[in-house]
Amino acid sequence: MDPSDPSTNDPRRRAPLVLTTQLVIAASFGIPAFLSFCFLRTQWADLYAARTLHHPNLPPLPKSFFGWIPALYKITEDQVLEHAGLDAFVFLGFFSMAIKLLAVCTFFAVTVISPIRWHYTGLYDGDGSLSVIHRTRLTIIGHASVDGDMNSNDESVVTDPEQYDTYLWCYVIFAWVFTAVTGYFLLRQTHHIVRVRQAYLGSQSSITDRTIRLSGVPVELRSEEALKEHIETLGIGEVRSITICRQWKELDNLMDRRRKMLRKVELAWTEYFGDDGVKRSPRASLPVSSLPPSSAFQMTDDSATPLLNGENTHVELPNVISGTPPVGRRRPLLRAGFLGIFGNIVDKIDYYTAKLEKLDQQIKLSRHKEYKATPVAFVTMDSVASAQMAAQAVLDPQAYHLIAHNAPAPHDVIWPNLYKSKFERLVRQWFVTIIIAIATVPLALCVSFLAAFLEKDSIAKFWPALSNVLEKSDLLNALVTGFLPTFLFTLLNILVPFIFNGLSTIQGYISHGDVELSVVGKNFFYIFVNLFLLFTVAGTASKLWAILKDTTSIAATLAQSLKSMSLFYVDLIILQGMGMIPFRLLEFGVVFKYPFKKFFSKTPRDFYNLSKPPNFNYGFFLPQPLLILIVCLSYSCMSTKILTFGLIYFILGYFTFKYQLLYSMAHTQHSTGKSWPMIFFRVCIGLIIFQITTAGTLALQKAFYLSLLLVPLPIFTLIMMYNFYEHYLPLSYFIALRSILSNEIRRQGSRTLDEERERNQVYINPNLVSPLEDPWIADENGRPINVHYD
Repeated sequence: MDPSDPSTNDPRRRAPLVLTTQLVIAASFGIPAFLSFCFLRTQWADLYAARTLHHPNLPPLPKSFFGWIPALYKITEDQVLEHAGLDAFVFLGFFSMAIKLLAVCTFFAVTVISPIRWHYTGLYDGDGSLSVIHRTRLTIIGHASVDGDMNSNDESVVTDPEQYDTYLWCYVIFAWVFTAVTGYFLLRQTHHIVRVRQAYLGSQSSITDRTIRLSGVPVELRSEEALKEHIETLGIGEVRSITICRQWKELDNLMDRRRKMLRKVELAWTEYFGDDGVKRSPRASLPVSSLPPSSAFQMTDDSATPLLNGENTHVELPNVISGTPPVGRRRPLLRAGFLGIFGNIVDKIDYYTAKLEKLDQQIKLSRHKEYKATPVAFVTMDSVASAQMAAQAVLDPQAYHLIAHNAPAPHDVIWPNLYKSKFERLVRQWFVTIIIAIATVPLALCVSFLAAFLEKDSIAKFWPALSNVLEKSDLLNALVTGFLPTFLFTLLNILVPFIFNGLSTIQGYISHGDVELSVVGKNFFYIFVNLFLLFTVAGTASKLWAILKDTTSIAATLAQSLKSMSLFYVDLIILQGMGMIPFRLLEFGVVFKYPFKKFFSKTPRDFYNLSKPPNFNYGFFLPQPLLILIVCLSYSCMSTKILTFGLIYFILGYFTFKYQLLYSMAHTQHSTGKSWPMIFFRVCIGLIIFQITTAGTLALQKAFYLSLLLVPLPIFTLIMMYNFYEHYLPLSYFIALRSILSNEIRRQGSRTLDEERERNQVYINPNLVSPLEDPWIADENGRPINVHYD
């Protein structure tokens, strides 16, 4: 490869090699992962069909190697709604909408845009340089540099403005067409989601739908009787129950200490049984019971089923440790002093059991104490209509008093955050905001460093030796400038959401659903700003500084950068779609961690937790598809390859996430489809970027008149966003009174998923009422041994 030859740096020359290399690498990841899943799906049913253990009514899938694919495709939206809930319905609906949108855009790109481009330029794709090459003479009639000036040094330059303008009209027409198509599918999906959401929530009467959360409760109303009387005098309905949130921190701390002590007791019993007497047993039904107070502690074969919430309850253990201590085995001992180094030697089981008994007594006393009331309360009304009227009404003439909100589901509430003061939550929010702002700087530097690997010229500036090596090998050049940046990009996308999840957790949100939506927002902001705008527009720190000095060049720079970055995004979408999506199906992270978790599992409870399905968090899985769709929209007039591979990405993603949400992963958060407004607004932002970059592309070609024809498009998009905000956003958060059906016309003999999982639940801190569990023990036959006090 001759470095003096300018063609060696032409992205169009190296594109086939880079594309082929990325396809081979992605296929080498994806195909084995997919085939492994098809084989392991039935072999490791506890992992890959974990939800079927707790939801036996799920639509069955064939056990054949590929037979599950058509069966999964035939599962309808109604079945998704029934078995996975509204959040899964909205998430998969986004993928379905993206598939239809990209299918239409790809059709036009393949049948109209690319043939026109080929006719006038000899190029099938418009990525890289937007040079216009005559189809017969292959002479350049317009080569725009970064600043938009024509390249007068090229001897082959000719001027043919008529043909040039005719070709650029294609961009104008299809910018309007794709904007209209995107708006149509967005509004169509919005209508569909709103209609289904209103019908679904209006047809049920779960405790969540009948409950509101009140903040700003004045001091004189901070008792159940006073607040109940006040609410009923407002004439919005009868109050069924009220829970005033109180300062239960002391009780929460005691329960946390008890959970840790319970584990120590179970570890002591497991140590007593010994490794040589412990084995994995078949399924066993292990009773969960409260611990009655006493001073004696013993094992017994009594397996009488305890009562929990008025029902006989057993916990299904797929695998529990069982065994019997060998004859003559001594009970484990420890020193009772500081750090287990000093003090008298005592029986470990008796020592920890005595501490557990003492904690139980403290908890029982604490449960009967009076705690200071907070200005937060849960009010359960007699009907869904009453709760919705209260949630949408102004209840008090004084500011910050009796502010009503829809309540999260009882199992979704983060109780310790409810009785944090408003000031403490505000401090936490500002603290997290500052941390994210500070972290943006090193992340931006990482992105700039990552962008430097895209071109050999930039590599030569900071690593000349590597640049010299790349000059000698086309394959190595394709790997370093093609695969390496996309791999590092993917690695950042995997690691950063965990940081945002931790930050959102400490921010003070009152429900796990709110935490999840916060992670969606933070993660999307990160990948959109740092890994799209900064990566695409800036590329390097020097170019970023140039943009900051002249902000009027943002549109033109974005347009030029998108052209030069097209190969990177093709590689990224290929790696994400064909390589990483099958790994999500395989749940590689869960499989990788399983041996380590199993190694550190010692007690029956540990082994029981191994069988729990992993949690599906939209904060981890939603932002990246949003970015992929924005990239596809941005390149819709420019790159047929990106549209095509984007379509493949969403098809593979739809099947992968549909399987996971229905069969292998549990979504314990509960936000009733509130992620759709976030999706809608962010897709609209991507649409505006597409319109701006298309206008910038035309401006770079001195086609200012054509560029002006695109000015109305961002205005129309903003109007569409405002229309959604005014008319559809309330329907995405509340239930319309007209949608609330009477009990006589509700579905007979069936419950929704929300009603089923909220059955017998109440709005009360679990630490006040949850049974004090016995240690989990099993004998050599897998039969439960109930360990309790006499």
